[in-house]
Amino acid sequence: MAARSEPATTTVDGRPMVLLSEREYEALLSSRRQLGSQAARSAKVREALLDVVELAESLGTALVDQRNQAVTGEGRADDAGADGVVVLLGEAHRRLDRARRAAGVRKPATDPAREQ
Repeated sequence: MAARSEPATTTVDGRPMVLLSEREYEALLSSRRQLGSQAARSAKVREALLDVVELAESLGTALVDQRNQAVTGEGRADDAGADGVVVLLGEAHRRLDRARRAAGVRKPATDPAREQ
């Protein structure tokens, strides 16, 4: 990689300025646009990640509640808290699809959860 030389500078109204060629200016604008789009994509990925974390926490809580109900004998042991878990599992596909799209990840060819 070639060593970068110091940029050409000048002073306008007592303020130092950096001089850019038209080509350098266009490259700078292009870099700023790319950075802006990356920041927007990063925000989408962060939002999707937080959504998946919330889902995992909710699912974990529902599973613990289901186990606790079964252990304490509240309701039938085979379906204690099952409704909450089933709802969350159904919601999982929607949220995980959203996270995949945000991250630019393709959906797996086979979905093991739906094969059962």
